[in-house]
Amino acid sequence: MGKILILEDNKKLAGYYKTILKEAGFDIELTFNSTDFFYMYSDFKPDVLILDIKLNNSELNGLEVYEKLIKQNRGFSKVIILSGEATRMQVAKAMKLGAYTFIDKTGEFNSDKFLSDVQQAMNLKQQEESNLFLRKEKDTLRNQLINIFPLIGNSVPMKKVNKLIDKFSGADVDIMIIGETGTGKEIVANNIYWKSNRAGKPYIKVNAGGIPETLVDSELFGHKKGAFTGAYSDKKGFFEQADTGVLFLDEIANLSYLTQAKVLRAIEYNEIRIVGGNNKKVDVQFIFACNKNLTELVEENHFREDLYYRLEGNIIHLPPLRKRGDDIILLMDYFFNKYSSKHESILEVELNKLSDKLHSYNWPGNVRELEKFCEFLLIMYDKIDNNTIKAELDNKKTGSSQNGFSDISKLLAQNNYITALEGLEKKYLGFQLLKYDNKVSLMAEKIGLDRSTLYKKIKKYNL
Repeated sequence: MGKILILEDNKKLAGYYKTILKEAGFDIELTFNSTDFFYMYSDFKPDVLILDIKLNNSELNGLEVYEKLIKQNRGFSKVIILSGEATRMQVAKAMKLGAYTFIDKTGEFNSDKFLSDVQQAMNLKQQEESNLFLRKEKDTLRNQLINIFPLIGNSVPMKKVNKLIDKFSGADVDIMIIGETGTGKEIVANNIYWKSNRAGKPYIKVNAGGIPETLVDSELFGHKKGAFTGAYSDKKGFFEQADTGVLFLDEIANLSYLTQAKVLRAIEYNEIRIVGGNNKKVDVQFIFACNKNLTELVEENHFREDLYYRLEGNIIHLPPLRKRGDDIILLMDYFFNKYSSKHESILEVELNKLSDKLHSYNWPGNVRELEKFCEFLLIMYDKIDNNTIKAELDNKKTGSSQNGFSDISKLLAQNNYITALEGLEKKYLGFQLLKYDNKVSLMAEKIGLDRSTLYKKIKKYNL
């Protein structure tokens, strides 16, 4: 039921209160002066306090005890003030400090009302503890998920990006992320979402550039049954699916001028028009992404000026990898660790000594290209050192690659047929997975292998 500590100098009354509450199932302790109270409070850790204001033979009165608890940051219990001699000012002060209620001891004492007040205070305390536990669980989960999508880097541009993420995630505003292909726009969006108050609510990700023009309105805003040929049932669009949560629209500049106008209306009025239906209110935070210069797109009439100005104050510019200094070393170290458990390569690298070499390449595909490069090395080489990385960087510049030929040669020289064949198959499948960006169905079609067989082999080789 919960624990209650009573501070009452009248031992007869204190015993009476204890009897009533003990019969109701509460765990009760009594104290009769402020000195004993603080010892008992620390040991007992009560959920509810019942404090008499006037205390004879006590260093502090009940109100002073309450104030001291708060000053010591120990005021976590629900407090009920119980007194027959308190002044109005004392009662008012107790309530201002946060007391749950005041019970007047004068006149006829109503034990049912007393028990009800204590029970309600206990319920409130337990509800707050439950909410606190849920908030802590949510924060733990939030941090775990943020760690799944880390923003690696200590460069000045990335520190600025992280500051903006923290600022915008707490503001519940619509945001535009601008950066070259492969810079990590979706990772930034993920971090904003998980750090925001909308974390845990719907999070819908849409590549606007991948929606056929004829289906854009239906996909984004939904449609009613019979709205057009083939509309056999009602369909919720992405905007409605994201209601109360976040909608991440990548490649926003690929939407037509007319669709951009409808998106702007949704932002400004929190309202969409369902195809073949009525207007509908939606509560959505929008995160947009674009890999082009928006001001140039506006000048070229490829992006609406009014939509641009609506988002202008909330833009995050993601720097290309070539402008992030030695973040590239931190990223390589991260990617090697990320993929090393899937492959059996021996790593004998000193990345700090490769800084100049790594910066000599422009990395047009940015972080995504670097990630694929690291995975490629782990797939193709049994042993990776600085010379391996230098050689493959040179090959990237010239457009050729040794493809780990020396390691393949070792496999060909194996005396054991099964070992050699499995080694070659593992490297081949790993390379193809890399080539087709882990899209197994597409890869199976391209290399002419049954999809279920391919899945089994991927599992077998831990790819």
